[in-house]
Amino acid sequence: MNDEKNLTPQESLEVITSMIRQAKGNMKKSSFYFLLWGWTIVLANLCVFILIKFTTITNPFLVFGLTIPAAIISVVYGIRQGKQITAPTMLDNINRWQWTGFGFTCFIFAFFGQRIGWQINPVIITMCAAPTFLTGIMLRFKPLILGGIVFWVMGILSFLAPVSWQFLLASFAVTFGYLVPGYMLKKTEA
Repeated sequence: MNDEKNLTPQESLEVITSMIRQAKGNMKKSSFYFLLWGWTIVLANLCVFILIKFTTITNPFLVFGLTIPAAIISVVYGIRQGKQITAPTMLDNINRWQWTGFGFTCFIFAFFGQRIGWQINPVIITMCAAPTFLTGIMLRFKPLILGGIVFWVMGILSFLAPVSWQFLLASFAVTFGYLVPGYMLKKTEA
């Protein structure tokens, strides 16, 4: 005896639509990450820019140590948030793993940054584009799609800019790629 019910095309469409709505609802709660990382990276980049331009500090890049507490906060928040999501969808899983992969890749570049003369900002800015853009596509949220495009443009400009100005461009990219969409996403959560 077969307990499975064959769905009509209309019922199948309703199930798929419901799953997409649930995934969008779950992912919209990700504004926290855009705001946490947005402020962390903007502040770090602005501090490095100011330290390079206006001081004689020999290693201003240590400011990026701010990312360590941000990573810990992200993991703790993610674990807590994961416990609240009763049924993560395939889109939730794809989004989570694309950002996890992005984070691991950034860590690799940071760890081996000395091998490329610490010129990692243009690479990371450019890498930010894909997961931001794809998250925008998954959510059908134009500010994140545009944020991804901003990251690509600022990444290109960063490869062409002097090192000190790369940090200012990164601040601009993160402001319009993470912070603005993050606040708009937060507003849609309410």
